[in-house]
Formats: sequence, structure tokens, C-alpha cells
Amino acid sequence: MMRVLNIVAIAAALIAAFSVFNLKYQAEGVAKEVAELQRRVDQEKESLSLLRAEWSVLNQPRRVEELVTRHAEALDLAPVEPAQLADPRQIPMRSIAPSEQDRDLLTGLAGDLVEKLQ
Repeated sequence: MMRVLNIVAIAAALIAAFSVFNLKYQAEGVAKEVAELQRRVDQEKESLSLLRAEWSVLNQPRRVEELVTRHAEALDLAPVEPAQLADPRQIPMRSIAPSEQDRDLLTGLAGDLVEKLQ
């Protein structure tokens, strides 16, 4: 009976040792995967930062103006006229009247302005 109990205890210890060994290697594998993902995230952040800096340089007004001047004939650009966007008569009037509080504030400001002008 004692011999069977010793064999069962040794088997349980071996199974426990194997389980701990297996769990350790699984944890190391997950840790490596997390480290790899973190490295990739850091690379993407660095790339994004670099792209934002490049975009900032490419969109500087002076640079864009130089490009427009250099390629003016090929682009055939002209200043935008307000009438190209919309006729002011086509823009709808404001449909909501100011609230009482806004009306009182505007009246007070207008009164203050009239007093200063006199």
C-alpha cells in the first residue's frame, strides 16, 4: 500500500513539474509575442510621426506658393471668385431668431456703442 502511494505521489510530482515547465514556456512565448507587438506599435508611431512632419513641410504656404508659381502655365490656375462658390442671393437667410437673452445682450452692446460714439 505504501509503495502504491509513493508511486502515485511521484507520478503527481512529475505531472506537476511537466505542467509548470509547459506553462513557463507558454508564458515566455506570450511575452515574446507581446514584445514583438510593442516593437511594431513603436515603429508605427515613429512612422506616423515622420509622416506628420513630412506633411507639415509639404504644406507650408511658401513652398506651395513656389510650386504654383513654377507650374503656373501648366496648371492654368486663377484666383477664386466669390461668385464661383455661390451667389449671395442664393444663400438662405437665418431661419431662427435670436433668443431673448441674445437679443438683450445685443441691445446692451448696441446701446454701449452708441454712448461711446456720442
